[in-house]
Amino acid sequence: MRRNPPWAMVALLLLTAGLAAANTEENLRAHVGYLADDARQGRGIGTPGLREAADYIAAEFRSMGLKPAFEGSFFQPFEMGWGVALGPANHVKLGEARFDTSKGIMPLGFSSAATARGAVVFAGYGITAPEYEYDDFAEVQAEGKIVLCMTGEPGEFDTTSVFEGVSYTTHVTLRAKVSNAKLHGATALLVVEGPIYAGTAAEVLKPPRSDEPYMDCGIPAMRVTRATVSALFPEFDLESVQRFIDANTAPRSLELKSDTVEVAVDISRETVEVRNVAGIIPGDSDVIVIGAHYDHLGLGQSGSLDEKPGEVHNGADDNASGVASILEAARILKAEPIAASVLVVAFTAEEVGLGGSRQIVDHFPLSLDHVRIMMNLDMVGRVRENKLTVIGCKTAEEFPSLVDSAAAKTGLEVTCKGDGYGPSDHMNFYLVDKPVLFLFTGAHEDYHRSSDDADKINYADMTRVANFTADLTRAVDAHEQPLTFVKVSEPAQKGGRFRSSFGSIPDFSQPDSLLGMRLSGVREGGPAAQAGLTRGDLLRRLGKVTINNIYDLTYALQIYAPGDTVIVEFVREDELHSTTAILQPSTR
Repeated sequence: MRRNPPWAMVALLLLTAGLAAANTEENLRAHVGYLADDARQGRGIGTPGLREAADYIAAEFRSMGLKPAFEGSFFQPFEMGWGVALGPANHVKLGEARFDTSKGIMPLGFSSAATARGAVVFAGYGITAPEYEYDDFAEVQAEGKIVLCMTGEPGEFDTTSVFEGVSYTTHVTLRAKVSNAKLHGATALLVVEGPIYAGTAAEVLKPPRSDEPYMDCGIPAMRVTRATVSALFPEFDLESVQRFIDANTAPRSLELKSDTVEVAVDISRETVEVRNVAGIIPGDSDVIVIGAHYDHLGLGQSGSLDEKPGEVHNGADDNASGVASILEAARILKAEPIAASVLVVAFTAEEVGLGGSRQIVDHFPLSLDHVRIMMNLDMVGRVRENKLTVIGCKTAEEFPSLVDSAAAKTGLEVTCKGDGYGPSDHMNFYLVDKPVLFLFTGAHEDYHRSSDDADKINYADMTRVANFTADLTRAVDAHEQPLTFVKVSEPAQKGGRFRSSFGSIPDFSQPDSLLGMRLSGVREGGPAAQAGLTRGDLLRRLGKVTINNIYDLTYALQIYAPGDTVIVEFVREDELHSTTAILQPSTR
């Protein structure tokens, strides 16, 4: 006959559980409070606040008794390209007329550092859009010449415009204009704001941001003022030409100068040291990875959704919440170790292309072959209606039952779904064939805004996320057989007009000096995989578009339709290969 435990023992167990939960919530508040404090400057790349956050995480690992992961250190430093600096030689020159950054010109942040000389052609808005039966390059020869074009697109404030009314299309971006100019043989691009939408405010050309990754577009590219255009080409009436184009949705391109104009861009690439932070709870040769990124958007770097940059983006949910949760899960697991070794990682450079997780996968401190699972916690601080989403359940056959068992212990309502692709650090592990799970409590109106603050975190329910992480780690460890990895083939879906997919996954951590787009991986069943491309290949051409970076690929996928067969050139082990691929509809 089974005896009930004495009431005193029951009371003691309940009290102990209550104190543990209280301690967990207190710890989570402390971690988020420090990481998401204004003093951390939004943990942006290159800021003292990011370094302070890394030091804080390492100190927590040390205080728990975790073993340093990197030859006696908790830090894995590496260099990444970050921003540009203006040199003294930026100019546009025609005869005796010379303009510099103090007088009407400014290099674009993704420009090549180079000089171009030649005749200048005006190419309207710089757009080739067969889906709208519009081409600014149809009646002008741009090969070997400098192209001048306007910002925006025809009729951008006209609700009846064929360019989707007042909604912007992909053709409006400066990178798209550069890619199109390159495709038509331009040696440089000058971009001016058209006068009819400019208003009365004085033209101010902002210098390139020093807090963004740098990607060389392949040609010199500059913004110029209307005053500069008027001085260079006094007989050219930009306003009347723009009014004609917008009124008729018809190009009016022309050659402006047969005399030689010189465009020189003098910018230097800057680098910054960043650091992953990792500790180990030692065990046997099996490895379970628990990770979360600790970087955020600083004062509103690239990716911010604030209308005006400059405010501290504290990133309490994104992703101080994830870091706090892995710290607390590590504390729980250290108190009662499991058989497997546990690698606890705080990744850097997630917000700018998953750079930290790529670095640790490429330079793994333990045996990558022995990794059983990678769990990634990203934005887990806004639990609502008791719900937690776990993405990646299709990456191992055993995940649904393991997740359900851990969820039952914490009382969370867990939705388990999806593959291992996605814009967070788990993807780099999935691309080397590791089962992954991505814990997430949902998007909200403060995402990537300066309003993502610590007082909006649901700490009480976040304790259950931390406990769920620890319980799931134990469940995986207790599963005697290796998990059955599944490479998920992403189904094709109908995409937008002229939005094709190549099925390639870029390596955002590639050096700035490397021309092409290096692949972190390819999607199972996608065009790249079917064409024989794989991780590490350097894509150099898709169809008629030379690929220098990811933006060139983006442009190529806008001008080719699903079902098109395109030539693909790529470099593998220093050898150029050529093949063909049939593009699929975009899934985005």
